[in-house]
Amino acid sequence: MTLRRLSRRDLLRSLAAILAAAALRPALAADWEVEAPAVRGIREYLERVIGGRKMALDFRGVSPANDELFRIQINADQLFPVASCFKAWLALYYFLYTPAQAWEIGEFTPVYRTVVVSDNLATGLVLADVAGRAPGAGNAIEKFNDFLRLTVGMANGLHTWNWPGSPTVGLSDPRFAPSPARQVRFYDGAYAVDNAFTAADLGRGYDFLLRGARFAPSPELRAAIQATRALLAIPAPRYRSPIERAAMGSYWGKDGVLPAEDIATGRVVNDAGVVAGRANDYIIAFMAAGESESTAINVLREVIGQIDIYESATAQATTALRKDEL
Repeated sequence: MTLRRLSRRDLLRSLAAILAAAALRPALAADWEVEAPAVRGIREYLERVIGGRKMALDFRGVSPANDELFRIQINADQLFPVASCFKAWLALYYFLYTPAQAWEIGEFTPVYRTVVVSDNLATGLVLADVAGRAPGAGNAIEKFNDFLRLTVGMANGLHTWNWPGSPTVGLSDPRFAPSPARQVRFYDGAYAVDNAFTAADLGRGYDFLLRGARFAPSPELRAAIQATRALLAIPAPRYRSPIERAAMGSYWGKDGVLPAEDIATGRVVNDAGVVAGRANDYIIAFMAAGESESTAINVLREVIGQIDIYESATAQATTALRKDEL
């Protein structure tokens, strides 16, 4: 048996096939059997950047046709404090289970204040309000968590929302209580955290918001997704999220920051959302605990910097293939 040496054309065809296979791969696939060279290089680089830091990342590329191009996950299944990031899907919960003619989204309404200015009391008001209309049994925390799990597809949920004055004070979901099996674990120890999610949860949640309207089984869900995205795109007054500070350009999403004195893990710097590239959209779900804000933003700059690298690499491969076929 003789081995045939691959020509330049064959190599380019192989690269194009790998990229096409990645684009057509199902969105729920957790592992990639074939990793495009450009994606492998980005993943290896970001693994070095994050290194042993207490950070997690779920980074996905999505084409204009709504195909998932790649998924890079680093510590993405590790629990982290979620802070306020979950509020993005509280807006979706509100819009889905509130009749459209009754939507109240002015700047002083609870759902607006929950998402745009991250008002914690307003968050409790929305949880309690929608629970009266959402289907199923359970208290306001449990109903919201059922929505996250069964509709959005997340694995985790809130344990409590005990903000002073909130109608949810005293309510809890025992499924997500801190326990030996549900701790935030780092190399320096384990921490009992009340509301812990993973970067994969947030990545899945933004995948639902970015691509879900295409597959939504009802016009009500499609309308709720569009209304949520519009709310998430409103910038907060006098405040820029970590992703907004790390990148210029289009972004919609929700961050969550906690000072070190408020949580045993140390300062929490989370941000998740959708960033537009030249050719595609990119989901970034980033979580950090016990790291400085400047370090977190520098790492986000490195992640966002890979968007141009990916788009340049894929554009060059496509151009080279076309030239070779002439």
